Amino acid sequence: MEPDTANGPSREMLAKRVGGTTVVGWAATLALSALASGAVLADEDEASVPRETFLYVVATDASEGKHPDMLTLVGADPEQPTTYGKIIEVRSLPEVGDNVHHWGYSLDQERLLIPGLFSDRFYVFDVAEDPRDPTLVRQEDGLRGESGYVAPHTVTPLEGGVALVSMLGADTPSSGPGGLVLIDDETAAFRRHFGPGPERAPNEGGPEYMYDIAMKPALNRLVTTTWGYPDDVLAKPYAPNGDSVAVWNLDEEAVIQVVSLGEGAGATEADWFHAPDSRYGYTIGTGGGVWLWEDEDANGHLDFHQVLSGLGLPCDMTISSDDRYLFIANWFSDNVQQYDIRDPYSPALVGEAAVPHPCMMRLSPDDARLYVTNSVLSTLDADPEFGPRNDAYGIYLLEVDGQGGLSHVTGDGGAWADFTQVSREGNSGPAGPHMVLFDPGVPIEAGHH
Repeated sequence: MEPDTANGPSREMLAKRVGGTTVVGWAATLALSALASGAVLADEDEASVPRETFLYVVATDASEGKHPDMLTLVGADPEQPTTYGKIIEVRSLPEVGDNVHHWGYSLDQERLLIPGLFSDRFYVFDVAEDPRDPTLVRQEDGLRGESGYVAPHTVTPLEGGVALVSMLGADTPSSGPGGLVLIDDETAAFRRHFGPGPERAPNEGGPEYMYDIAMKPALNRLVTTTWGYPDDVLAKPYAPNGDSVAVWNLDEEAVIQVVSLGEGAGATEADWFHAPDSRYGYTIGTGGGVWLWEDEDANGHLDFHQVLSGLGLPCDMTISSDDRYLFIANWFSDNVQQYDIRDPYSPALVGEAAVPHPCMMRLSPDDARLYVTNSVLSTLDADPEFGPRNDAYGIYLLEVDGQGGLSHVTGDGGAWADFTQVSREGNSGPAGPHMVLFDPGVPIEAGHH
């Protein structure tokens, strides 16, 4: 077994590893960037960890798709009671039918890159001039035609003025295969494919399905998950058909493993532990499972172990910055769970809080506050197959006990920020909040999403 993964390597160890001849290109660039970021944080007192003062939140129009989706700002500074937990700005998108979902920053945090999962469009908002007054500066419509891929999902900023974007499918009769692309982080224009393109032959080694991105530059590894083709999981009742996870050589942009997790696994969100030299990570599956991956023998090959099962359709997961806790949002079980993962093979449940239909989560930099949203997709939020759902749209704020435990900031367990009636240009109605980003005062590094 490796030493305690909550303790990262010395900077000298990582610099030696990254500077070696076996780790070059993307891996070396990103790992050195992370090393520099870690060096800055290591020199700061714990009290100086930046606190989020407001949130950027994308939300779908939940009034039967009659109006555009939106970017919202929510106050998160408790010293400002008039805006704390309130929607303070709304920017409607120009078009109808985007279904905003996952999205991201440019690496310099001067722009917001917001894709339409259903439309294949990208919107670029400038936040350099005034982060509280996002300005739409570009609408990019060419990604589908130029890349051959469709349904942009995870947006991950990288060095070199680009962002890596996972594409759920392709512009083909089957809507597959999925893949990865690089876009310009100023214009959102297509730069090139990352790995093989959508017209690849079966022996070219790309994954059949695509969903989330989890990279570990210090190990020169990238993990991508699957879920299913867009035609199967976006426009129709819920029907995941991906059961595998792909492991990539990050520098070579090549898949080196495809690991089946079992029929119906529906692998979605994934992440590595944060310690730079940690060789562990997790992925969740919509079939109710959680898998640990590890490379304890350091041979570059990841081994997968199912460590939890029977969860109520886990929708999202996140790992605390000290690698002590795993948080899971269970959409069908209406709860958020906190697991102690100091033994990564045996997650121990230490906290739980009721949240109606929890979906995406964002953990504060000090691991003390967990923001939870509760909209999945416009096609699934109120799907009759699942019965009435999501009549309490909002952001739910949970306090995290450092010794284990979750509690609502609101006394009654209700929404901290209410999205059941959002006023925007020309109309008012329910909006489905999905993914949260913190204000630019909270720094990010390459690979963040």
